[in-house]
Order: sequence, then C-alpha cells, then structure tokens
Amino acid sequence: MQSRRLFVGVLLASLSSAGHAQPAGGQFVGTWKGEVPGIGESTMTITAVGQNGQVEGRMEFALQSYTAAFADKYDVAKQTNSGVVSGSTLTIDTALGGRYLLRLEGDRLNGKYVRGTTYDVPVSFKKS
Repeated sequence: MQSRRLFVGVLLASLSSAGHAQPAGGQFVGTWKGEVPGIGESTMTITAVGQNGQVEGRMEFALQSYTAAFADKYDVAKQTNSGVVSGSTLTIDTALGGRYLLRLEGDRLNGKYVRGTTYDVPVSFKKS
C-alpha cells in the first residue's frame, strides 16, 4: 500500500510540474522591433518556438514593404527565413542571403547582421 501511495504521489507531482513548464524558447515569443543599418526599420513577430528550436512567425521591413515568413529553411522564391533558437541564441538565415546572430539579453535581442564577407553590422531588437 505504501508503494502505491508513493507511485501516485510521484505521478501527480510530475503531471503538476509539466503543466507549469515553460516551453523551450518561450522567452523569444513576442513582437520585436529594431533598426537594421542599411535596410531600415524591422518588426519580427515570433509566434512559437518548436521543441527543436525552430521559430514560427514573420519578419517585416517597413521601408521595402517586404515580409518573410519563418519556415524550416530559407527560400528566396518563397520569401521564407529560417530561424532557430539554441539556448539564449537566435540564428536567422534570411531569404535575401544574410544571417542574424542574436543573443537574448532581458527584453532585447542584440547581435549582428552579416551578409557576404563585407557587410557586418550591429543590430538590436526590443520586445514590445
């Protein structure tokens, strides 16, 4: 009888803690606004982060009226970016050929945008 109570207690405790666990990458979910030098104002909306770290949502650039959805890989023709969260880092490969390397620091994503071998600029997005 004692072992049955222990089993039930452990089972209930594990169910309770699973219900309160934050999904991996959950702190990245939200709307992020920033300025990308040479490209302009950008809004990144992250609606979900999968268990494999894959980001769902979109990136919008106001000046160019350009929107790219997040998908499993970047694709120029489909205008999709690929975003992956690993720990406190978000890496985005873009349909236009560049890469964002961003680190979560409180309510900011700070890092850089790199395109080719000659374009490497600091960027920062603030959660709004």
